[in-house]
Amino acid sequence: MNKSLHKIIKIEYEKRRNKAQEDLEDKKQLIYSNAPAIEEIDTKIRLLGIKYNKLVLAGSKPFSAETEAILKEMDSLKLKKQSLLSEMGYPENYLEISYICDKCKDTGYIETDTGTEKCTCHKQMIIELLYNQSALKIPVEENFESFNEKYYSDKADIDKYKIEISPRENILMIKEKCLNFINNFDSPAEKNLFFSGPTGVGKTFLSNCIAHELLKRGKTVLYQTTPRLLDIIHEYKIRSLKDSEASDSDLRDIYDVDLLILDDLGTEAPTAARFTELLNILTERYLNNLVKPCKTIISTNMSIRELYQFYDERIVSRIVGNFDMLKFAGDDIRRIKKIAQA
Repeated sequence: MNKSLHKIIKIEYEKRRNKAQEDLEDKKQLIYSNAPAIEEIDTKIRLLGIKYNKLVLAGSKPFSAETEAILKEMDSLKLKKQSLLSEMGYPENYLEISYICDKCKDTGYIETDTGTEKCTCHKQMIIELLYNQSALKIPVEENFESFNEKYYSDKADIDKYKIEISPRENILMIKEKCLNFINNFDSPAEKNLFFSGPTGVGKTFLSNCIAHELLKRGKTVLYQTTPRLLDIIHEYKIRSLKDSEASDSDLRDIYDVDLLILDDLGTEAPTAARFTELLNILTERYLNNLVKPCKTIISTNMSIRELYQFYDERIVSRIVGNFDMLKFAGDDIRRIKKIAQA
């Protein structure tokens, strides 16, 4: 990771920790002004903590009678504080510091059995900074709770929709596939997802739903259009020849990120270099998925037949062999919503 990116991330974590501390102080001020007894309890807990540390530093055993008595008194005071907070209508942990990431406490790093490693929030921050994303820009309302199959016709019409079942039955089947994909995400046997279909039938919506759910589960997600991602790789490789701080290791996120969502496949420039890079991405991620969760969602307006016409056979073979092919069908939902609002 280059120095400038490291500095940006370090500053961001400092801001998060400072904000968490400021928020805690504001909450303390509010509670103390309304319940001085709680402030007195916190003061007693703090003084007892100092006394405990002095005893340990002076050579007392952590589980001596004296230290045990201090810990017991501190626990009693904490319970009393929790009770007072509950009586005031606040959560019992209201006066505990609240971090954006509880796992690393907004440091970016966690301790494991093998040492210190980057937290998933740190990895996600690198991805978002490297690829100019802002929390993937996922609209809050795009989640499985807001999914509505009623936007899809319940009438089968093979001439119109090019599928044998109704669009509603089809989208419910696809939704179930998406939920299985999330629940079995860590399994190497779970296939990637290939979304094909016309504009406005829910491909991006369901991609966002999956991304939203996996981010909540601590997974890293990179969402980019295929043309832009291939441009970024091309630009970065050129820049790395001139910049000693840049290295191909910064591009490992494309190959290692838990979920890569490639949108608008087939709109990139049809050059041999672009196709080679796309094949590299698909191959590397296929191999990585054998040892760690490394899934891909591809979204396109192209049909399978058009894929064979546009791409090298190796690319199509990699997609057909390692992806569940899901065909979206229906009327343009954005148009339906616009008419309903008129």
